[in-house]
Amino acid sequence: MSAETTPQTTDTTTSAPGTLAGRLRLVGPGIVLALASVGASDMITTMNSGAEYGLALIWVFTVGILLKFVLSEAVSRLQMSGDRSLQSHLTRFGGRLFPTLFLIAELLVGLFFGAGVIAVTTNILQALFPVLPFWPTAVVVLLSAAILVGIGRYGLVEKAMIGFGIIMFFGIVALAISVFQGQEAQAVAVETVAPTFPNGSIITVMSLIGGVGGATGILAYSYWIREKSWRAAEWKPVVRIDLFISYALVFVFAVAMSAVGAFILYGQGFTIADNDSLFAIADSLVSRIGELGRIVFLISFLAVVYTSVLGGFSGITYVTADCIRVLRRYPHQDKPEHEMSAKSVEFRGALVYLSIATLAIMSLGQPVTLVLIYAAISAFILPVLAIALLVILNRTSVPTALRNKGLSNVLLTVCFLLFGFLAVLQVRESLIGLLG
Repeated sequence: MSAETTPQTTDTTTSAPGTLAGRLRLVGPGIVLALASVGASDMITTMNSGAEYGLALIWVFTVGILLKFVLSEAVSRLQMSGDRSLQSHLTRFGGRLFPTLFLIAELLVGLFFGAGVIAVTTNILQALFPVLPFWPTAVVVLLSAAILVGIGRYGLVEKAMIGFGIIMFFGIVALAISVFQGQEAQAVAVETVAPTFPNGSIITVMSLIGGVGGATGILAYSYWIREKSWRAAEWKPVVRIDLFISYALVFVFAVAMSAVGAFILYGQGFTIADNDSLFAIADSLVSRIGELGRIVFLISFLAVVYTSVLGGFSGITYVTADCIRVLRRYPHQDKPEHEMSAKSVEFRGALVYLSIATLAIMSLGQPVTLVLIYAAISAFILPVLAIALLVILNRTSVPTALRNKGLSNVLLTVCFLLFGFLAVLQVRESLIGLLG
């Protein structure tokens, strides 16, 4: 039997629920996706948007979130079209090509991702508890993530992230409401609430559209729903509700952080350059809303970053392991003995690589050349994914209920063009850095 017509299995423990209440009870992977997709860099992006433009660019983040919803929904339909992993599905369009490209990208992502988020998490813990030493705390943070992911139970990671997500959600919303007090903040809201186009800058707008939400999370979502056994077309309504809640949370995050940036920094000519600036923002909140405001900001910041640690470790490990598995076993990767699993050698090996890379980069620093290459290659994940989804999900071998419709094709084309343009800009920037 060809790979084109690999039949679906129905190893789900239960059938998909037919009621809204039943579907809502199963929500989980989407929350993991939301929390994995936003981190310290997204806080900086959204707060800087608020500092410079007030609330006027919320529409830009909304467009970006919509397009990433489109990609995630298409990835989930591809995953549900057959009982095989995402990278195995992608071999239907290009053989080993896509697993090879995504493996290179994920190895580079894994090289730099852990060091950044572990260091920031440690710094936040030190700000909350100044007696904590850096390196022992960083090792504990790293081990906590590696152990949770390495146990091989996705459900455990999901529960932990939902717990931190609740803290993050209430923290950032409470913070946004707190800084809205007073006539000055209300005047900023009134002045900047109307959508605008920033100084005619199309590049600024496009960069912001691509700026909130991660590419690896979109790839990893297919593995998380596979762990939940959402493996057939009957689960499509559940997945769509799951994703709707996911990107609604990302939207709330973007709006709340834009509001905090607007109500604290708008009109002052100050922008947030790096993570250290976020700690300065936390300290400045003491004079506005008291020490409690600083603590709420830091705890919310901690929840944002640590959930990106857990989600990132899980997502990068799944994608990397699957790429290695498919490349090793192709074209026999779908045989039962080569099943994609969180207990596989490839999965454990990818997790060990990610952990060692984190410690190495934290100790030695980030080599500039590799950082520029990483930025250029990883920028192509979304446009490459978009074109693959356009081709595969229009094939007659895909079940009709999961095939692309007209609107899906239009939106995936927009994703390809937009994220492709951003990738070209990133390559240009990387080349300037390499040659300059």
